[in-house]
Amino acid sequence: MKLTGRLAAAAALIPEGRSFADIGTDHGYIPVYMCHTGKTPRAVAADIGAGPLQAARTHIVGAGLQEKITCRLGNGLTCLTPGEVEGGVICGMGGRLMTEILRASPHVWRRFSFLVLQPMWYSGTVRRFLYEAGWHIEAETLVTEEHRLYEVMRAVPGRKAMLPFWLWDIGPVNWRQQDALLARRLTLVIARKKKILNGLLQSRKDQAERIRVLQKELAQLEARKCRLL
Repeated sequence: MKLTGRLAAAAALIPEGRSFADIGTDHGYIPVYMCHTGKTPRAVAADIGAGPLQAARTHIVGAGLQEKITCRLGNGLTCLTPGEVEGGVICGMGGRLMTEILRASPHVWRRFSFLVLQPMWYSGTVRRFLYEAGWHIEAETLVTEEHRLYEVMRAVPGRKAMLPFWLWDIGPVNWRQQDALLARRLTLVIARKKKILNGLLQSRKDQAERIRVLQKELAQLEARKCRLL
């Protein structure tokens, strides 16, 4: 079977031979792909919705992988027991929701050896949360699918120095590797921050400090973008 661009990028970051839980699995594409290709011995396909989980179950049975993939109905990581799997995969949801899921079940994910995450937005929130929790980004990539840019990252335990603020939304590995799509990512981040800044400038509330911080961030990001061009 063939995965879409963003899911293929996520699957590529899962360490081979490790069991994992796919949270918000939808149709179970990643667990089926990883088990079908022999890249993982077993997986858990979890979803909060009964409909998506049934779709995953149908897909799993159709692939003859019901002995390797377990389906779980539950909210986030709450359907897992600590140590049950070696890692977690969370794709296709906002960064703030991802951090809420992790905050709700620290006893589960702190036993993981890796997390593969693909936040749809607020990726900076995810990176900051991981570094503050004593984890760090080991690998990441940028990928396009149907003209949209996606970020995928793998985090592992081990405290590293905190990232400078301008790397939260870009990614330390993306910057170090000078990913081919990095300039596009920077352009999107700068545009979003400029939109926020314009809103603050038009606000009747006293936003002087937030404006000062945001202007400083934009100056740093613009300087980094110039270095790429």
